[in-house]
Amino acid sequence: MKMRRRTTAVVAIEKEPYASPFVLALAVIRGPDLDAIHRINADDTLVGRSEEAQFELSDTLVSDKHFIIRVRGSLYSLYDMGSTNGTLLNGQVVSPKTSVRLKNLDEIEMGRTRILFIAARFHTEPTNS
Repeated sequence: MKMRRRTTAVVAIEKEPYASPFVLALAVIRGPDLDAIHRINADDTLVGRSEEAQFELSDTLVSDKHFIIRVRGSLYSLYDMGSTNGTLLNGQVVSPKTSVRLKNLDEIEMGRTRILFIAARFHTEPTNS
């Protein structure tokens, strides 16, 4: 009996960028961490002074675990972790231990820090091979 050799082709699958077709980011526009930018690349992003925070801030009026940005598909929200000095979204108080929806260019304030939430759509151009 003749043995046949079986071959399997390996095909590289390019992984879509997180939250594709959007780029999600937090940009500090006022405060001690001015110009700091954090690209959101997980379902939950902790923001605060703690070393555990994915976006660590130095503002002493920000709680260790101030808020979480949650991404669920194309829905984005901010959850205040019960921060000591509170959180404002576009000038409105966010009640402690509650979630509020986020949209592109929303402004988040806590302590002396103001952060811009960015949910920008990107387009990729086909490459010519």
